Amino acid sequence: MGPYRKPALSPTALLSHLQGRGLLIPDPVRALQVLEYVGYYRLLIYMRSLQVPGSPKLFASGVTFDDVLSLYEFDRQLRLLCLDGIERVEVALRAAIVSQVAVPHGSHFYLDYRAFEKAEYYVEFFNVATKVRNQGIDHYRAKYDHPPFPPIWAIMEALTYGQLSHLFSRLALPHRKQIALRFGFDESVLVSWFRSLNVLRNMCAHHNRLWNFPLLVDKPKAAKRLKDELAATDRFYARAVVLSTLLDTTGHGDEWRRRLVMLLARYPIVETGSMGFPADWRSRSLWNHPPSLDRTRPVRPRVVAAAVSGRADE
Repeated sequence: MGPYRKPALSPTALLSHLQGRGLLIPDPVRALQVLEYVGYYRLLIYMRSLQVPGSPKLFASGVTFDDVLSLYEFDRQLRLLCLDGIERVEVALRAAIVSQVAVPHGSHFYLDYRAFEKAEYYVEFFNVATKVRNQGIDHYRAKYDHPPFPPIWAIMEALTYGQLSHLFSRLALPHRKQIALRFGFDESVLVSWFRSLNVLRNMCAHHNRLWNFPLLVDKPKAAKRLKDELAATDRFYARAVVLSTLLDTTGHGDEWRRRLVMLLARYPIVETGSMGFPADWRSRSLWNHPPSLDRTRPVRPRVVAAAVSGRADE
């Protein structure tokens, strides 16, 4: 190892650097603006699959700056699509906890340690519930003095998705089973799925890369009726299967799948195999309902099909 000596380069210098490596830049003014407001380092990982393997980071013949932007923009749109779907799942989980647990067991069931699988889980959630704030909680405290804590539905609206996922996984088994009825899967599968979507949500919210990124943390459990779709769970495809399946419960599954299929169609440069999509995924029953796709955009050949998961620095 040695000291890091690479200087920070201006957008103009970086543009020249990319041209020196063979990247075609038809519109230098626009490319310079992108480097100024998106940043070279953020775009760097999208360049890797467009470079010749084994070369000193030279771009393949014919690769343009727009190709790099296409991968970046696809990834951005994919994150937004996932956030939209996860929002609906999160809202559905909040509603299920109310209807399946609060309705039969009371608005303040969370104050009873028996509502949780372990006493320590009760203590942990109690500490969270007594600290979160929102307008509904403030209204309750201003109007009521008993119980001293607000109802579960007011608290849940102040929880993050991660806290909500933890709450579900730590409720007593009978409660989890009742909630699971709303989603049509075993509670142990849902514990895994909600946790997996929390990782996905955090990646999207913090603008991390989804395209061809290995998702090794909290991989979703394979439900029996989806074992073929979830044969491999370390890439985006498995999360797409989980998210769209959960969205079927809310009535938005088909719509979300259509949007994903059309997003992929708009960016033919994207190699779906690097994201874990099986070669025959479009012929599988899960995905065969979307309408015919518009491929009016010219289809560029995929420059490098192999997945890239290396470091983004150089």
